[in-house]
Amino acid sequence: MEKKWEEMSSDEKQEVLFQKWLSPKDPEGNDLKFQSPQAEKAYKERITRLIDAIQLKKLPDRVPVFTIYGFYPALYAGFTPQEVMYDYDKCLMAHNKYVLDFAPDGHIGAVVPGPGKLFEILDYKLYKWPGHGVSPEYGYQCNEGEYMKADEYDAFIDDPSNFYSNVYLPRIFGALEHFHAFSISDVLEMYGAGFNLRWQRPDFLPSGTALASHRLT
Repeated sequence: MEKKWEEMSSDEKQEVLFQKWLSPKDPEGNDLKFQSPQAEKAYKERITRLIDAIQLKKLPDRVPVFTIYGFYPALYAGFTPQEVMYDYDKCLMAHNKYVLDFAPDGHIGAVVPGPGKLFEILDYKLYKWPGHGVSPEYGYQCNEGEYMKADEYDAFIDDPSNFYSNVYLPRIFGALEHFHAFSISDVLEMYGAGFNLRWQRPDFLPSGTALASHRLT
């Protein structure tokens, strides 16, 4: 009988993860099909190199290269950071080109170019971003501010989810200022789950509409 995840030791969990890396699945759960035997061989060599480094083994050939590259793929592909934040096709093209040309052992993915249009809709206040407060050719710039106050630590510790949704999110997203009426903690038993009356208040509607008004696909 197989162990449940919560019953496994840290080493056992690590081994499960490594096996997932070595035998990847497609979104439907089937074995991933590689374009060629050579591609499969190259993939498994890279994964094995990463696993060996994590387990502090003596590496057979070289140190693995795992890249965290910011907006570099956009610039390398001839796009501005602003373009890849607002045009997802260009974002995909840029990151595909980077990975295929440089062939790193691993990479962070397209996580740095946030969705610019969504930031606009939600009135994101924590950062300026390319084309919105800074030049289209440059990266993010933090807007320094007191987004969590010194006397709020107890409230955060007592109920992190509620503090995050009711206090922090309204401070960093102007469009979510009405989230003060929202509370995950108020979900009760069967009859109350998902039907908190405060969520239906008219002053919550603008924030809910802002969240629903942008599709990432």
